[in-house]
Parts: sequence; structure tokens; C-alpha cells
Amino acid sequence: MKTILSTKKLSLAQKEHLLNAQLAIVDVDFIATAPISFSVTEKVVTNAIFSSLNGLKAVLDKGVAIKNYFCVGKRTESLLNKLNIKVQHCAPNAKALSEYIITNHKDKSYHYFCAKDRLEILPNALTKNKIIWREIPVYKTIYTPKKYEQEFDGVLFFSPSGVESYFSKNNISGHSFCIGNTTAKALKKYTEQYTVAAQPSIENVLVKVIKHFKKQ
Repeated sequence: MKTILSTKKLSLAQKEHLLNAQLAIVDVDFIATAPISFSVTEKVVTNAIFSSLNGLKAVLDKGVAIKNYFCVGKRTESLLNKLNIKVQHCAPNAKALSEYIITNHKDKSYHYFCAKDRLEILPNALTKNKIIWREIPVYKTIYTPKKYEQEFDGVLFFSPSGVESYFSKNNISGHSFCIGNTTAKALKKYTEQYTVAAQPSIENVLVKVIKHFKKQ
């Protein structure tokens, strides 16, 4: 039986999906997040951008009043929907969200609630197109790597931070699978043997894993 390492804890249903395909799974969180202190001077934020679920949770916990939500990722959108909060637009990644804002809402200003070590994709696009935005870091990412002596047939990656954490203590073995192009860009520094999910979700990563090993 092939053995897969996931650099993020999976749900029971997700692990069963792999086990049903005759794939053994080891799942460990290679990164953690922690909220950091922040403040918002406005009583109501008119337009807020969230590029991660962690950023949204930190702001919701703080009770910040927001009129319009722009976000990245289905999980972020799903939480807002559960809270009966209208989402102005949800995009699959930061690049797609920035393109939507530039095309449709260039005249507006934004608060960008993000990680302390956030990527440059969205900020660079907004600045280049002279869109007014304010960065508010609301959480930080912490590497929690684990050293493995065994070789895995496949390794699953879900963020650039997860990639860096894994390679801080390990070398690659087998084939790699990643959730999106931003993660793939980080992974490319270490290996050319990887597959990118068709859509940026854990389930789509698992689909690629099962298809890959079914061919072998």
C-alpha cells in the first residue's frame, strides 16, 4: 500500500476517501496560526478583503463592523454564508480577486485583513492600479515542522508556508500534490515532480492523488 503524507490535518471523511483507494495516510499540521493585536479606527469598514479563513475568523472574533466582504476561497465564503453575511465577491485565489476588484470596483478603497507574513500578489496588483487600500495584519503563521526518516510515496501541500515548513526539516520523496498555483510556485524551488489541483480545495487535491496512484 502506498503511503501519503498530508502537511495539514484532514477530516475523517477525507482520510477515508484515500483509504478506500488503498492509500495509507499520515496527516500532520506543519503550520499553525495565532491571532495578533490589531485595531480599526472606523466604526464601520466599508470594503474589506480577506485572503484567508484565518483572517476572517480573527476579525469576526474582534467584532469589527463591515459593510462589504470580498474574499478568497470557498471555505471563507462558506463561513460568511453560515453567518448570513452577504459576500460581494469570492474568488478562487488572490490573483483572481485582485483582477475582479480592478475590473469592477477600482474606484473604491479597501481594508485588507491579512497575515503578518502575507504574500505580495494582491497588494502589488492593487498598488499598481492605484487602488486605495490599507493593510491590517490580524494573525501570524507559525512553522510546526516534523522530521520524517521514512520515505512517502506522495506529499500533500496546501500553502506556501506549509511548503517552507516541510522543507525546513525534510527532503522530498515521491510525488507532490498542491492545492493551487501559489503553493506550486513555492514547491517548484524544491521539486519539479508535482501536480496541481484542478480547483483550490482539499477534495480536489485528493482527487488528483487517487487518479495519480490508480495509474501506477
